[in-house]
Amino acid sequence: MDLSLEGRVLAEDIYNAYGVLLLSKGTVLTSKEIAKLKGNGFQSVNVKEIPHNQEDDRYLRKQFQQISANKHLVETYMNATQTLKSLYTSVTHQYMPPIHEFEQLYETLRDQVISQRDLFRSLYLLEGSENYTYRHSINVGILSAIIANLVGMPQDEVEMMGVAGLLHDIGKMLVPSEIVMKPDRLTEDECEIMKLHTVYGHELFQKSGEFPEVFAQIALLHHERMDGSGYPEQRKGVEIPLSCQIVAIADMFDAICSDRIYKERTSPFEAAQLLWNDACRGKLNPQIVSTFMQSIISMYIGSRALLSNGDEVEIVLINADEPMRPLVRKGTEYFDLRNKRDLHLQKMIL
Repeated sequence: MDLSLEGRVLAEDIYNAYGVLLLSKGTVLTSKEIAKLKGNGFQSVNVKEIPHNQEDDRYLRKQFQQISANKHLVETYMNATQTLKSLYTSVTHQYMPPIHEFEQLYETLRDQVISQRDLFRSLYLLEGSENYTYRHSINVGILSAIIANLVGMPQDEVEMMGVAGLLHDIGKMLVPSEIVMKPDRLTEDECEIMKLHTVYGHELFQKSGEFPEVFAQIALLHHERMDGSGYPEQRKGVEIPLSCQIVAIADMFDAICSDRIYKERTSPFEAAQLLWNDACRGKLNPQIVSTFMQSIISMYIGSRALLSNGDEVEIVLINADEPMRPLVRKGTEYFDLRNKRDLHLQKMIL
């Protein structure tokens, strides 16, 4: 037995010589589980490998390696995406992985990814919609923990928000794949079916009985809006738990900044502006959005971006009064986007 089994899924329950259950069917094998099996004398086990498109993986890895010089971080993020894909896919086989598997995944991200400013910026330079559901869930987990920390949640709650963020969309695994993966915009009927992922996720956590209540709440309510315009329960204001308000913002920000099957990504600056517009309309919590925007946008000083007129520029200074319209430089010329209302930062570039 070797580490090449990492990321594969047990096809059967594993018992030791005394009949004690060591690992359950559906467990995603990590180095820890493999060591446990070796320590109990196992030379081989029956596994099933979740199929994935290796060409897509190679393409994403190549992009990531061009963006980030830290190859270990690249591997950590890509492996985390595949591990989450394996865990999520278990649900389609009527198996809900135990909470500790998601906690281990989050701990890896926390220790090796979340603290890395450059890698975080790199997430929104990746092109392509391959594995969108899983990359999106990884990103929302990272963002949810960051926002929870920014708004002053206790550390144990920050950790829980990170894990719950990874799982906010798990109900999508019970929505027909032809709807989830449809390359065009959904019809009205298909949208109604897609919205059921919130209910399905809530039911998964309720049936499991192992996950704290906040997981079920986030799965159910992360599409609610403060003005009652969200779904599935049209809750308003304080009827929406703070945890769900946070994940709603993380979810929306990542969706706007990422390539999707039917939509190209936009820049984090444009995403921040759209979030702020929704906050001003009463849809999102303005205090959380403001705190998050200021923190995220400040990371992009020194980054290169494409303006809406096609010019490539460098971000030089974040303007405190209008952080979404920074001072930029093209060659030796400087432009304050506060004074160029016809221009905006369209997307970040390498």
